[in-house]
Amino acid sequence: MGEASEQILKKSPLHDSQMELGASFGPSNGGWDMAQSYSDSSREHSAVRSSAGLIDLSHSGSIKVWGGEAVQFLNGLVTNNVKELAQGKGMRAAFLTGHGKVKALCRIYNLGHEYLIINDPQTHEMVFKYIFPFSYAGDFRVENVSEQYRGLSVQGPKSALIMKEICFEPVPTLLEYDWFETLIAGHRALVVKVSHTGEAGFDIHVPEAALKDVWDFILLKGNFHSVIPFGLRALDSLRIEAGIPVYGVDIDETNMMLETGLADAVSFNKGCYTGQEAVAMATYRGHVSKRLSGLAIADEVVPRHGDAVKMDGKEIGFVTSALKSPTLGSVIALAYLKYGFFEPGNAVEIQTKPTTLPAVVVELPFYRAN
Repeated sequence: MGEASEQILKKSPLHDSQMELGASFGPSNGGWDMAQSYSDSSREHSAVRSSAGLIDLSHSGSIKVWGGEAVQFLNGLVTNNVKELAQGKGMRAAFLTGHGKVKALCRIYNLGHEYLIINDPQTHEMVFKYIFPFSYAGDFRVENVSEQYRGLSVQGPKSALIMKEICFEPVPTLLEYDWFETLIAGHRALVVKVSHTGEAGFDIHVPEAALKDVWDFILLKGNFHSVIPFGLRALDSLRIEAGIPVYGVDIDETNMMLETGLADAVSFNKGCYTGQEAVAMATYRGHVSKRLSGLAIADEVVPRHGDAVKMDGKEIGFVTSALKSPTLGSVIALAYLKYGFFEPGNAVEIQTKPTTLPAVVVELPFYRAN
């Protein structure tokens, strides 16, 4: 059996439990076979918008960095300012190439004497292989701790109420990416406030051996607040409505960092880091050559990834993600548009087989929680 086939066989520790709940599975990022839905993905989508949903994110990867030079080391590799990250806080960041192109997105948390990096499943192995060799040259250690920090996430307007039900300690007031430690179902858990859907949300990181206990406990205690499990199909539709790009779909190594719209992942006043010169040049220039934008489409046809966006017959961009929005009831798309064309209100066309779709440029996100 080839390497690609072996990779596709990686399964969540919750696979059997999710089968009992009626989950349908399919290949996901990083070679994992993950739950795509449990019933109707539109129903799951609506449940997250109206109450709450629980999703398995155990295929994400985790890396710990610690030691006397850990801060300086990380600060020289990522786009955000790790030196300003206090204990109990987290931040979004990115790893760039030397030319300022995006290698990977991540989240970094200051655990006190060490830093935790949460990676997307599709880039985790690459990030670890990229940073681990540096550990031989400095006073810091790098360790893959994915099995110690398997992830679940509660998303939706009732997510805070569910966290109060399941956490042993009182849930503190948290800003986005803030974290605290508590006991859930008798297991020590790292809880982070983070939205993947445009709704309030909390990531829960626990050791792999505790994952099923915590999963079952959340479904049991959250039942009063109408929590349901949801899969990756609903997560995709929720994140598109919220204007949240995904690496490998909306972002890859062809994109400059500032084209992605993830300005909160970049520090503009820190010292040098890999790719910093390219970010600085785009900043000083005052604009980027293209930018991830929103398109509202006046048609029932959903365009495909890579479809050309045109204005007056001239190609000005391309679609990355699109769907018939369950919340809005209309077709929407994320697309990169060239400089001079991404102002809201611009009328454009999307060339998709076998037709041309009229669309209007709109501000992101498409959906904003109350």
